Amino acid sequence: MLSVILACDDPYKAADLFVERLGWRLVFATPADSDDRLACVGLGDARVMLGTAGEEFLPTEARPFRGAGVEVYVQLTASLPIEEVHRRHAEAGVVTRALATREWGERAFQFEAEGYRFMVAQDP
Repeated sequence: MLSVILACDDPYKAADLFVERLGWRLVFATPADSDDRLACVGLGDARVMLGTAGEEFLPTEARPFRGAGVEVYVQLTASLPIEEVHRRHAEAGVVTRALATREWGERAFQFEAEGYRFMVAQDP
């Protein structure tokens, strides 16, 4: 399993967006006053780490390109209806592509948060 840490201006505010508006769950968050400011949010079995946009992880000159060419793929289990997940994301105003069935039967939609693109998908 590969884990990435997405560089966010404020990982705790980003976690609030995912949890409060998008319906994800907070897996953990380090204390706000720690030297390792990090939050982890989850949707189904998928987890996304949210870190800081400090120099050690995201140099100043790279900040305008944060998230360029990256799409985080989230595969939902059958127990979590993708229609409900899509509805919640659409209500939050982050959906960039409608929920659709792809050629091979997978249902998916895309959204953008914190400068990163996400694809949420579910097998038929």
